[in-house]
This record gives sequence, C-alpha cells and structure tokens, in this order.
Amino acid sequence: MAQTAADIKENVETITEMDFTNSQLNMFIRQAEQKIYGFIKDLPILRKDTTIGFNRAATLPADLLYLHSVTQKTGTDGVTRKALIQKDYDFLLEAYPSSSETVPDDVTEPELKYYALNSSATEDYFASRMVISVAPKWDATVTCLIEYQYQPRSIVDTDGTEEQPWLGTNYDSALLNGVLVEAARFMKAEPDILQLYDQQYTLAMQQLMDSVNKLSSDSYRPAAAPAQPLTVPAPAQPPQRQE
Repeated sequence: MAQTAADIKENVETITEMDFTNSQLNMFIRQAEQKIYGFIKDLPILRKDTTIGFNRAATLPADLLYLHSVTQKTGTDGVTRKALIQKDYDFLLEAYPSSSETVPDDVTEPELKYYALNSSATEDYFASRMVISVAPKWDATVTCLIEYQYQPRSIVDTDGTEEQPWLGTNYDSALLNGVLVEAARFMKAEPDILQLYDQQYTLAMQQLMDSVNKLSSDSYRPAAAPAQPLTVPAPAQPPQRQE
C-alpha cells in the first residue's frame, strides 16, 4: 500500500511512541531515501532521456545525477543515432580552439564527435549546475539524445495531491523501516530496539533488491557480462550491555 509523507510521519510517531518536529521527520525521510536510492541507483525506472538542440553547448536537466550516454540524432525523424565519445573539457578547448566552425555547403547534417561536462556559474540552488559542450563546434543547431540517471523527488516535497514518488508508491515498507532506523539512531534507542528496526529494514530492502534484480535480468545484457545480484549488507550488531 502506497504511503504519503504524512502517512510515514504518523506511522513513525505511532511506532516509536515519540513526538518529533516536522523538520526532524523530514530529515529522517531524506536520509532514508538517500540510503535506499544509493542501493538501487542503476534501476532502469530511475533513468530519463531528453532531446537537446546543441549550439556548441547546453545546460543539462537540474535533476541529473550522472550521464549514461549522449547520441547524435540524424536522418529523417532522428532515426539514425551515433554515440559521442566523452572527453575532458580541456581536450575540447585545445583540440577545437575556434569558437565555431562553418558547416560546408555540401553537408546537410554536421557530425559531432565528442562531448565534455563542465559546471555552470549559476548561483541558483534549484537550477542545473552542469553544462555539456560538444565538438566540433558547428555554427548550427545539432540534436542529441541525452540518457541519464536522475535524482528522484523526495516524498516530503509533495503536497499529497501530486503523483507520489516511485519509492513511496511501490516500496513504502522499505522507506518506512528506513525512516524508523534513522529515528531510532536520532533518539538513541535501546540496542535491541535498534536491532529490531535494522532487521525489518534489511528484510524490506531484500524484497526491493529481488525486484531490482528481476528487472535487471529481464533487460538485455551481453552474454559476456552477466548481471550480478545486488545484496543488502547485514545490519550491524548493537553493542552488548555491560552487566
């Protein structure tokens, strides 16, 4: 059953029999989300792609974590694609010092070869801070497909009327138990309580990992590189009380 941020906050306070401030609960949730998404960072459902028209450089989406591929789209309706090679930004500056190159008259679609990543100068916290540059630097707009892993929106950033983030909708048990672990550490719970929450969190994460592994095995993979199962580390054993 899907849970909203309000549901998780209420359940955490009910289970722990503690009252927390809203900012504390938000902190617990964000910490749990970061930990979980760290385990499933290559899940296909957390990938996006976008088409960008380049004129030497372009700003990447604000929710980008890292790139998977950059391909140039050519031909009718962009059906022909060519993968670009990633290079260091200084390489592009040295190899292509000209600010732009004129497209020859006999070329209808100028070809790109390389791309490089660089940070932007924006001070806007919510804006993208990553810029992608391509080479050669043609004086024309060239279309590329960007496939990237994105940063999922936190469940605490929704107001309950929007579409809920993937984790809270599909694996709320992993999120709830992860939040309980963070809350127990915050309130310095007894070792046996912390161990119980850790065990429940590990079980919920194993179910999530089993689903991730199945999604990965159902996807195409070369025979020379079989998929390796993801595992969840066993919970740390709490310190023993001194009698």
